[in-house]
Amino acid sequence: MKRLILILLLCGTGWGLQAQIDTIRIPVDDPQKAERLYNEGTVLYDNGQLTQALNKFNESINLKSDFAKAYYNRGIVKVDLKDKTGAMSDFDKAIELGPTANAYFQRGKMKYDDNKPEEARADLNKAVELDAMHVQSYYYLGSLQYDNKDYEGAIETYKKALIEKDSYTYAYAYNDMGSCYKMMENYDESIRCYKEATKANPKLAFAFNNTGSVYRKLEKYDDAIYEYSKAIDADPDYYVAYNNRGLAKMDKGDFEGAIADFTKAIEKNADYAYAYNNRGSARYKAEQYATAIEDFNKAITLNSNYSTAFLNRGNAKEMNRDINGACEDWKKARDGGIKNAEFYIKQMCKQ
Repeated sequence: MKRLILILLLCGTGWGLQAQIDTIRIPVDDPQKAERLYNEGTVLYDNGQLTQALNKFNESINLKSDFAKAYYNRGIVKVDLKDKTGAMSDFDKAIELGPTANAYFQRGKMKYDDNKPEEARADLNKAVELDAMHVQSYYYLGSLQYDNKDYEGAIETYKKALIEKDSYTYAYAYNDMGSCYKMMENYDESIRCYKEATKANPKLAFAFNNTGSVYRKLEKYDDAIYEYSKAIDADPDYYVAYNNRGLAKMDKGDFEGAIADFTKAIEKNADYAYAYNNRGSARYKAEQYATAIEDFNKAITLNSNYSTAFLNRGNAKEMNRDINGACEDWKKARDGGIKNAEFYIKQMCKQ
């Protein structure tokens, strides 16, 4: 009986060893596993799980070292994780293994953001060579021309970015075309383009703001105020639009309304020196000299080289009968490049 049990145990052990051998014979380099990990990483990325997605792409690449798509997607994740060096390395590898318009675009965009315009242009041009419909690349090529003050050239390039209405760059291209026309002082076309941008994307707050700025330049203050209000509706935290609406109200002589808007801008961004200076200017115009000086003080504290704030504080100090203090501020304004400060110095200060 004991011998029989021993035989059975040995047989069982033999079967166990055979099962392990069979498992080992399954190929380790499973080509489908790399694809599955890649797909899992893509789903995790789409769900905003960046670290988990990165790990999946790492595993995929470890199994398949020439997997160009995995390098590309890992580069995208690294961009979102602020790993610029790692992202650039992955885009380089993706281009080496299987160049695509998207890979050239992503690398070109990173170079644009890194202030390397010529390298960016080379990559973006390569992207549109590979895909003549790559609207994102046309958008950034237009931006390179805009940066070089080639506004007419930029407009023509931005037009190519309008091929695809569903692209996120569609509204941006119209906005930037509007800025080109503004720089060329073609204000009608500028307004038209800005309005096309907001029509395409009603949440594009800065395009409403830009429209308002053109109207303000044209001294159409009610239209400007309306557009700035639309910008605030699109983004209630957009402190720049509050500031600019305050300027338009001040232009109209509505000083209390302007003060309220500048105050709102400061609530949204307590370090916004321009809003303090502008609120000080509105208070000055409303003959609230003491509180105006307080605002100019704050603007100068935030930006010690703010020459305009020194000029304005000097004016407020003069109205508050502090001539010595006014002269000190005017001299600082003059030294900072404000030419009309010299007029006040000659008129009011002992040389």
